[in-house]
Amino acid sequence: MALKSSRIFLLIFTMLFFLVACGPLSEGEEESAELPSTSTSPAPAAAIEPAGAVAVADSSDPAPTAVPMPAPDFTLATVDGGEISLSDYQGEWVIVNFWATWCPPCVSEMPYLQTLADRGINVIGINLTDTAGDVKQFTSEHGIEFPILMEPDINTVLDYQARQLPRTVIVAPDGTIALRIAGAVEDEHLDPWLEAQGVH
Repeated sequence: MALKSSRIFLLIFTMLFFLVACGPLSEGEEESAELPSTSTSPAPAAAIEPAGAVAVADSSDPAPTAVPMPAPDFTLATVDGGEISLSDYQGEWVIVNFWATWCPPCVSEMPYLQTLADRGINVIGINLTDTAGDVKQFTSEHGIEFPILMEPDINTVLDYQARQLPRTVIVAPDGTIALRIAGAVEDEHLDPWLEAQGVH
């Protein structure tokens, strides 16, 4: 009973969290590429951010050097009842995509993400708010075959800055964050970057 109550609390908390995050803009604010669009106009271009790194000063070197940020590990249930950890992909490139079925830019990027998976690139989808039944119906209707993970904990959402959807993070083989993308992933922007990294 306590487990069921805690799951219900977590679900309500997550829904409130996203309602606040995706709520109406204050006067004078501009719409971000991270916000799901409700209009019929094309989704705004994604904001591609370079590899996450922090500057670390070495006492023997006056100029700070950039140290790549490690991608926080997570272990989540799959929509089919299995379990996947990010560390399962150690030594490989991984595209981690946070999404939801009610988010138009998320839906628009799914065919391209499936194309990347078909090319042999590891793609993991993390669904934030939908039920397993809704996700299974969506993946069936859209031909999505890459793993979909469910119910991320709040730490994973915050660690990956997935407060607004869609959010994509590319993890390098060394386990560090190589690229962050806010908004829908588009082939014209991501394919050249992947090619430059030698990811085919």
